[in-house]
Amino acid sequence: MGEVWHAYDERLDRRVAVKMMLTDTRGLSGIPGLGAAEMLANRRDRFLREVRTTAALEHLGIPAIYDTGIDETTHQLYVVMQLLRGREVQTIVDDTDYDVSPLAVSWAAAAVVQIASVLDEVHRNDVVHRDIKPANLMITPDGVVKVLDFGVAALRGSGNHPRLTQEGMTVGTPPYMSPEQSLANEVGPASDIYALACVMYELLTGRPPFAADANGSHAWHHVHSGPPPIRRRRHDIPQELEDLLLGMLDKAPERRLNAAQVYDALLPWACQRDGSTAIQSEHDPRQPFRRPFGGPPKRPTPIGYTPTLVMPAEPDSASETPSTPLTDEEASEAADLAAQLAQAGKFVQAADLLVGAIQRAQDGVLHGDLMFSLAQVRFLAGAHSEAAPLFDEVGTAWTDRYGANDEQALLCQYYVAQCRMALGESSAAINAFLAYTAQAPEPTDAEAVDRHLDALANLVRLHAARERFPEARSAAAALREATQRLRGPDAPDLADIDGFMQRLKRFTT
Repeated sequence: MGEVWHAYDERLDRRVAVKMMLTDTRGLSGIPGLGAAEMLANRRDRFLREVRTTAALEHLGIPAIYDTGIDETTHQLYVVMQLLRGREVQTIVDDTDYDVSPLAVSWAAAAVVQIASVLDEVHRNDVVHRDIKPANLMITPDGVVKVLDFGVAALRGSGNHPRLTQEGMTVGTPPYMSPEQSLANEVGPASDIYALACVMYELLTGRPPFAADANGSHAWHHVHSGPPPIRRRRHDIPQELEDLLLGMLDKAPERRLNAAQVYDALLPWACQRDGSTAIQSEHDPRQPFRRPFGGPPKRPTPIGYTPTLVMPAEPDSASETPSTPLTDEEASEAADLAAQLAQAGKFVQAADLLVGAIQRAQDGVLHGDLMFSLAQVRFLAGAHSEAAPLFDEVGTAWTDRYGANDEQALLCQYYVAQCRMALGESSAAINAFLAYTAQAPEPTDAEAVDRHLDALANLVRLHAARERFPEARSAAAALREATQRLRGPDAPDLADIDGFMQRLKRFTT
C-alpha cells in the first residue's frame, strides 16, 4: 500500500519517517470484482483511515503521527511519522535458537503485556487492529514494544468509515488469524486477543500454534483443530501460562479474555526475575518493568551509527563497512555541505551526512578532518556531551601525529574546555582552559588571539563563580597581561579588566 522513507523535518531539525501511498495500478486490475481505479480508490481510503486511526490513538506503544498531506510533485498521499529505531520481533524470533536458549518466559510475558496495553487502548477506542503478528511489532533499544501498521484496522460501529473489504474477503495474516477472521466473519477485539496468543506461543516456542500441512490450511486448523498444549513443545512453561494461552485461543470469541485481563494476568510474569535469560542492555521488553522511565544502561553512541527504519526488515546497513573508499573530493563536498546545513540550523541532517562520510573514510587524515567537522556540528547544535568526546578523540589523534603544539590539536583542546564549561563541569573546564592557555598564540593570528583571550576570560569567570577569588584575581591579571601584549596598551578591553579586578578586591582580604 505504501513505501516508507527516512526523512528530515527541516523546521524542527529531527529525523522522521514519511510513508508515501503507492499510486502504481499495475497488478490491481487482476483482482476479481474490482477494476484498477476502484482498487486505487480503495487503497487511498485505507491509507487515509490508517492515518486518522493512528493519529487518534495516544499510547507509548503506537508510533506518533506528525503530519499528513499530498505531495505537490507526485500528488501522492503521505504521512509523517515518528522514526523508530529498533528490531522487529520477527527477526528476534528468527535469530533465537529455541533448542539451546529459548526466550525467557519473563521476556515473552513482558512483550505481550506491552502489546496488551496497546490493544486495551485500541479496543477502548472501538478499533480492531486485525493484523497482530511479529512482523508488525518492533522493540526499541529501551525495550518499548511498538505496534505498527494500522492499515487494515477496523473501526467498529462508525458510519464514517465504510467497510473497505468485499463480502467474503479475509483480512490478516493466516498463521495469526482467529477462526472468525479465517471465515471472513465479523471480527472484534477478541480476534486481536487470539492473534496475540499466537504471537506469545511463537515467542515461547519459535513457531505459532498452527501450521499448514497435509491435513489442512492455516484457516482450517484455526477453525477445526484444538490448539496444541504449549507444554508439549516446551516443558518449562508453567501450567498457569498454558491455561492462559488455551483460553486466549478459544474458538468462541466471547469466551476469550479481553486485553486488560491479559495484561493483569501476565504482569507478574513480566516482572519476575526468572534468570533463564540474562537481561540485555537493548531490545529487551523487560527493561521498562525493571528500570521504569530509565531505559537501558546508557552506552556511548558509536560514531558509525545511523538510525534505520525497520520497516520492512532489512539488515542494519549502518553496521556494514561500505566497500567504496571516500575520496578527497567527496570528503570536501561532505564537509562543505554539512557546514551549509549547520548554518541553516539543520544539525541532525548535517551530522548524519558526516557520519555516512566517516564510515567510508579509510584514510586517517580524512577520517580526522570529518570527525572534527562532526564535533563542530554537535557543538553548534548545543550537544556538548556528544561534542566533547569527539573533540577529545580528534585532538589526541592530531597530537600523536603532529605534536602538542599543532594548531588543530590546540583548537580541539579549546572546544573541549568550552564543552566542559557549558556542561557545568567547572573543574574539568578550568583544567582544560589552563592546558590550552599554556601555549601562547602568534600575535599575527587574530583568530588564535581571540580564542586565547576568551579562554583566559573564561578562567576568570569560572573561578569567580566558584568564589575562588584569589584564583580569579590571578587569572584576571594574566588576562590583562595577555591583552596588553597581544592587542597593545590602548586595547579598550583593558579598562573593563581593570574595573573587574577592582570589584574583586572587595571579596579578598
